[in-house]
Amino acid sequence: MVLALLILLGLTIQGFGQTEEAGQSDEEGFRIGVAVDQVSLSVNARSVNGGFVRDLTRDDFRVFENGELQQIVNFYSGEVPVNVVLLIDASGSTRDSQGEIRRAAMLFAQSLGKEDKVAVITFNYAPKLILNWTNDIDKVQLALESIYAKGATVLNDAIYVIFDDLFRGMEGKKAVILLTDGVDTGSMVSFEESMDLALSSEAMVYIVSKLDEYWMAAIQARQELSSRGRLIPKELKDDYILGVRRSLKRLAELSGGKYLDTKAFASLTDVYAQVAEELKNQYYVSYVPRDKTRNGEWREIDIQVNRGGVVASSRRGYFAGRQGSGQPN
Repeated sequence: MVLALLILLGLTIQGFGQTEEAGQSDEEGFRIGVAVDQVSLSVNARSVNGGFVRDLTRDDFRVFENGELQQIVNFYSGEVPVNVVLLIDASGSTRDSQGEIRRAAMLFAQSLGKEDKVAVITFNYAPKLILNWTNDIDKVQLALESIYAKGATVLNDAIYVIFDDLFRGMEGKKAVILLTDGVDTGSMVSFEESMDLALSSEAMVYIVSKLDEYWMAAIQARQELSSRGRLIPKELKDDYILGVRRSLKRLAELSGGKYLDTKAFASLTDVYAQVAEELKNQYYVSYVPRDKTRNGEWREIDIQVNRGGVVASSRRGYFAGRQGSGQPN
């Protein structure tokens, strides 16, 4: 893995490609993000003991925007269809993990409802859409089996493509499950550009991180380079790797998702199962902001539960007036 890591740091990226596509139909029933003057939130409520709390009502929630209490105009507590992007690191350093990744992703897809849809994007030299929106499990399996791990890691480009292309104009509940074991080694866009675009969407971003495996390989690679009198690239340095972790955690938390370190789980299957469970146990709340200014500035959101011993979590804010914020541009 050390040799592979050293090779990856010198590779460049290619263009974005697509393969199979599947049509997407309009969902019936409750819909998120339809009213352009509303901000929509997917909310998890857990007891202090960790379990989901499923019997809350509209009156149990309070929503604050920049510290000001807002009036909840819509509330729903049932399951709604979800569009999930499985964003999978297919760089060379993940080759030994692809079997486990495939099994975990398949079990996740099988746990979804018949109206939910999945798309699969991989990234190494370039982000690549290998399966467009579908609920056909056989197609998901074929797509996952087609992944061949090699090359560099263009994580920033992959995130950017999802929100600039795949989610553009899409209404409803959206989520991204990003699995990666390393740092970006050659994107055309910065992480800040990608995160800014992601946070302009209502999608939740779940980071499944194998960064510690990359870090261990980076330590060995540094030792090898030092023994040869070679310079250490920034991608192998501790402070850089720590910065990547902080950035990924911030993206997950601000979007209402989670940063999930694989070390804390018995297997990748358990990680994906937790995300699936969380997506199925959410409340949906929307409000019309009291502040009508649409200046593109970031607004903090804080959602609270009046019932003791219950903690709510959702996205931490939005850009007022930007696409995907629930407000007109």
